[in-house]
Amino acid sequence: MRNEHKYLTIFLIIGFITGTLVGILLWMYLRFNSGFSIGISAGFGMLIGILIGSIIDYEAKK
Repeated sequence: MRNEHKYLTIFLIIGFITGTLVGILLWMYLRFNSGFSIGISAGFGMLIGILIGSIIDYEAKK
């Protein structure tokens, strides 16, 4: 089975990892609540990854 959404998958994983790292840094240095900062940052990272990956996949299919 061929993955038709290659960039979407790649940027989703990259967005999750970078969002989590940003959340950990916010938790460590700015003393935010760990559940809030890590969860919200990972969510925003995944959202941005989905947006970028789906745009690239859409343009590649055009």
